[in-house]
Amino acid sequence: MTQSNPFAPEQSVPSAALRQPPALPLQLAGVILAAGLIGVLVSLIGGLVNVGLNDSGAWLRYAAVYWITHLLMAGLGAYWLEQAYLERHGLEGYRLPAGLLACYGLTYLLLGWAIGHVNGLLYMWIYDQVGFHGLRHWLVNLGMWSFGLLGFCLQVLLPLWLLLHLLRDKVEAAVGAVQLSAVRLACCFALALAVAYLQLAGLATRLLSGMNTGYLLEGWEGAINLAQTVVVALVAFFAARSALPEQVRGFRGGRLALAVLITLALWIGSALLGAIALVALVLFGGAGEIFLLLALGVLQLALLWPFTRLGLRWGYRAQAAQA
Repeated sequence: MTQSNPFAPEQSVPSAALRQPPALPLQLAGVILAAGLIGVLVSLIGGLVNVGLNDSGAWLRYAAVYWITHLLMAGLGAYWLEQAYLERHGLEGYRLPAGLLACYGLTYLLLGWAIGHVNGLLYMWIYDQVGFHGLRHWLVNLGMWSFGLLGFCLQVLLPLWLLLHLLRDKVEAAVGAVQLSAVRLACCFALALAVAYLQLAGLATRLLSGMNTGYLLEGWEGAINLAQTVVVALVAFFAARSALPEQVRGFRGGRLALAVLITLALWIGSALLGAIALVALVLFGGAGEIFLLLALGVLQLALLWPFTRLGLRWGYRAQAAQA
């Protein structure tokens, strides 16, 4: 009988083996995008029938921006919630996930049509009862924007959370912590920042439309916001990629969301200070407005890089994965 050498050094065994991220979150995001495209197609056909081909230009520009924003927000929200839920409860996934995916996709479609119908009725009722003049215009648009966020929670997040709980008897337990690449985490961070930017830019556009800004652009302000969002997302992605290790231990969705909020707060704060300085320069310095606006935009993009790194350092505190 062979005995082990008592003087041999002990082999280091990791306390928890690292594993690859589960496939279910990406599958759910794919289901959301597929179901969302079906909903977009139905809405497009219905809108063209109601508006007519000759008068559909401005409507299509407004609707396209809304659809892109909603699909991006819904897909990211489903992925984020599912990844965080599996990690929190130590799960690898669900047995036979096709049922979960089908139920969620169908629920998403049905709730989307119901919420859209209620949203349309509410908008028309407010228009008839309250009107859109002066301060009422701001309050109504702020309320409709808030209702849109509530609809996102009711259509995307709440049904998924309920389905995950109802099907908890089909879960598969996981062993060890999940290991994610810096590219995937940087994508999540950049997309979350892009969604927040689109929401705030959309709100600002709706509020300013009462001063005829939106109507003068005839719907193109949404396309401008989308183009700006692409640039913002690219800067945030490369900044986050440079701040994260190659492989990161754990998704930690709450921490990542906190990092996004910190970055956004720093960025908005600097934008407000820059806007105050711009107004002062225009009023007292006599400098060109277009040049100052371009300079402020370039400065904001440059500041996004250090703000992203600070947000990840203070909020996320990435842990390098060591197998």
